[in-house]
Amino acid sequence: MLIMCTILTNCVFMTLSNPPDWTKNVEYTFTGIYTFESLIKIIARGFCIDGFTFLRDPWNWLDFTVITFAYITEFVNLGNVSALRTFRVLRALKTISVIPGLKTIVGALIQSVKKLSDVMILTVFCLSVFALIGLQLFMGNLRHKCLYWNPPNATDNDTDIFNATFGENSTLNATQFDWNAYIQDENNFYFLEGQNDALLCGNSSDAGQCPEGYFCIKAGRNPNYDYTSFDTFSWAFLSLFRLMTQDFWENLYQL
Repeated sequence: MLIMCTILTNCVFMTLSNPPDWTKNVEYTFTGIYTFESLIKIIARGFCIDGFTFLRDPWNWLDFTVITFAYITEFVNLGNVSALRTFRVLRALKTISVIPGLKTIVGALIQSVKKLSDVMILTVFCLSVFALIGLQLFMGNLRHKCLYWNPPNATDNDTDIFNATFGENSTLNATQFDWNAYIQDENNFYFLEGQNDALLCGNSSDAGQCPEGYFCIKAGRNPNYDYTSFDTFSWAFLSLFRLMTQDFWENLYQL
């Protein structure tokens, strides 16, 4: 009961966004209680040599990890240890080993996941196949934008070269106007009203059509802050996983 109350109190203190200075001493108290609990178990059962020792129980691995990182983050100067401090959240998981009923449920869930390993492998394989298909069919297509083609600072010669090349770097670099910076500027893209991403265009019948004064070229980032694309296998796999889980899938379907 003491350990359970300590864990719950510790979780309450971790929810504080701006904890007072005295909470540092409370953290030391929590760490001391966890250490004392583990020392009692180690003295009674041994550390790791025999079959019934402390580290032979997988539930004690979590306790050992929590205590180890608690001392590392508090007493070892590692510079920026903000990432290591996130391991304090693992203290809440100590309730699993304290409550017998919860321990049984979590153990059953872990065994269920092991039984689903073949299903997971099949799912990853199918997603990988369709990700490769999407990679071949749609690579770079989500970067086609409608670009305003007549900037005020460009000369007629610059505009003629751009019309002839549609973005070939070797030719555009030879002009006085910086077309590379111009085509990457999102202010020159065509946006539909209320949309955060520029209108996607293309040659297919269902693709967006550029209005008068705009050219359809490959420029800028992909939609959804460059997170939605089929440019690499990993991004294509993520897009397929998004479709499978139906996580805002209609937005990807309508691109």
